[in-house]
Formats: sequence, structure tokens, C-alpha cells
Amino acid sequence: MIDLFMPFRAFLKFENVCTDNNVFRMHYKVTVIMLLVFTLLVTSKQFFGEPIHCMSDSEKDSDKDAINSYCWIYGTYTLKSRFVGVEGKHMAYPGVGPNKSEDDEQIKHTYYQWVCFVLLGQSVMFYTPRYLWKIWEGGRLKALASDLSSPLVTKDWSEFRRGELVSYLSYTNIHTHNMYALRYAFCEILNLVNVVGQIFLLDIFLGGAFRNYGAAVAAFTHTPRVPANMIDFASVNPMDQFFPKLTKCWLRSYGPSGSLQIKDRLCVLPLNIVNEKIFVILWFWLIILAFVSTLSVLFRVLVLSLRPLRSLMIAGQLRYVKKSTISRIVKRFGYGDWFILYLLGKNMNPIIYKDLIVELSKELEHKTVMV
Repeated sequence: MIDLFMPFRAFLKFENVCTDNNVFRMHYKVTVIMLLVFTLLVTSKQFFGEPIHCMSDSEKDSDKDAINSYCWIYGTYTLKSRFVGVEGKHMAYPGVGPNKSEDDEQIKHTYYQWVCFVLLGQSVMFYTPRYLWKIWEGGRLKALASDLSSPLVTKDWSEFRRGELVSYLSYTNIHTHNMYALRYAFCEILNLVNVVGQIFLLDIFLGGAFRNYGAAVAAFTHTPRVPANMIDFASVNPMDQFFPKLTKCWLRSYGPSGSLQIKDRLCVLPLNIVNEKIFVILWFWLIILAFVSTLSVLFRVLVLSLRPLRSLMIAGQLRYVKKSTISRIVKRFGYGDWFILYLLGKNMNPIIYKDLIVELSKELEHKTVMV
């Protein structure tokens, strides 16, 4: 089983140069790995066998495979009226039993053959902002901070190298990084839009069942069980209601004499044992991710608007550097210049970074303030 997850090792590797933050990585690392693992699970027959087993009248029924295929392709159903009552008395299984009337509402279940494709598509969507940022970033930070992240101050940090970086930030490329920073901010917004959009898309995919699914499961698990002699529709396990393991399926066929026959079958869906857990995990994770992403975007707006906050963030990366030294840089830098300087601080030895800040402050001392 371990071999199945070996292809995901690439997502677990930490890059030498960090060009984003932890919230961004929650999208393209944690979420993508989670979705790919889920996709692998729902497509692995070696763990759960065939995805559907429909019971026949006879063990020798030659149409068994055809019925399984038909019910898998066209979907199965449960009866809403059969979620009310006592299991084993009023119904064989929640949602399964004879129709009470011709108008008995059927709950169709046609989603399960698409689950793997939806999960795979979601993983692509969650990686898209990262892919765009990698293209737009273009390895700029790696070129600037190459070989400067070692805990020891190496010979790579020479006076010439320091002069190059100071010149790049204060003369040759000052005020040219705004688009670089705004593209990153756009990717953060795209992450937020994507995760919120995925919640709504999953809700549509599951026929409106996803929006309250996790909350309903949590409420059910913390609610005392209803006595067997009571009837309460609210006591139905949401997992059984939305991801039933036993459903009904019928198909029309012609008998030997040419008369129309209707075959009614009970179908076991072993894969829903996995699906019900997958979507509970996804519900909680996407809610958390949407909340954290919202905070991240709001924080980005504050950083974009408030210079003092930028100074505090640079100060948080350093020790024993005067506030006036940092403030001088922030006042003369545009947001884009500050952003790339902040990223450099995440990828450089603190001693080297402190040296760079001090030298940069000296160079900018006589420059005009950025408007």
C-alpha cells in the first residue's frame, strides 16, 4: 500500500527558496496531496473491491454483471419516506423499503461514478494559483538569494555580492517590483476564490447535501440516540442519508415472450464507506481553509495600506537593528520593493540579512521618499 503513495513524495519536499507563505502552501501542498490520496482511494479496487454489488433472485442469474453495470451507470435511489421509522420494522435499511405510494419521493444517487474525476479536478484547481505564481515569479528570488541561506556566513557573501544586492534594490531595480508583488496578491485572492468556489461546486455536485453535511454529521454524533419506539426523521445518520450503503435500482427488460419486465434490485455500494468519510474531511478542511485564506487576504490588504506594519514585519526578521534604519528603507521603498526584501529575509542567513539591511539603509539615506 505504501508504494501507491510514493508518487506524492515530490509534494512533500521543501524547496530551497521560499517564495510564498504557509497559507499558500496549505492550498497547493496539503490540499492537493489530500485530494490526490482521496482520488487514489476511491479508484483502488484492491482495498474495496467492486464499487457496486446488486442482489439477484438467483445466484445463477446470468444478468448479474449487466445489472451491476446498469445500476452503476444510471444510478440508484432511496426513498425519502423510508428514512422515517425504526430500522428492521418500518424499513430494511434507512431509505430502503417498498413504496408507500406512487408519489413516494425518490432520492437519486448518481454522483458516485464521478467522485474520482471531481476530486482530481479539484486538485488541479488548487494547484493552479501555485502554477501561475511559479511562472510569474520566474526564479527571481532564487537568483538573488542563491547560496545565502546557510546557517554559516560563507565566502559567497563577499563585499562584491553585497554591493550587487544593494545596487539591485536601491538603484537599478528600485520601484520595479510592484507588478511582482501584485501578482502574488492576485494568487492569494485566487486561492480564496477557488476554495469558496469549490465549496459551492461540491454542494451542487451532491445535490445540495454538502453545505450542511459536516455540521449535520457533527450534530448527529453528539446527539443521544432516539429510542427504538420513537419515530424521528432528524435522527437519521446524515452519512446514511447522503451516502447510503444499500440502495434500490430497477431496470426494464423483455421476457422470452416479449412482455415488458421490471427488475427491482437491492444494491450494495461499498465505496460509500469511503466517500462519506472523504466528504466529511473535505467539509471541515475547506471551511478552515476558506477562513484562513480570508484572514490572509485581509492581512495582505493591511500590509499594502500600512507602512508601519511593513516596518514591523521587517523588524520581526531581525535583531538589534534600529527602528530608524528599517523605517528609512520602508519609506523609500514601494510596496513591491518591500515585498521582495521581505522574501529575501525569509531565505537568507539572519546575519547576512542584517548586513544587507544596514548597507541598504545607508545607500537610501539621501534618496527622496517614495510617494
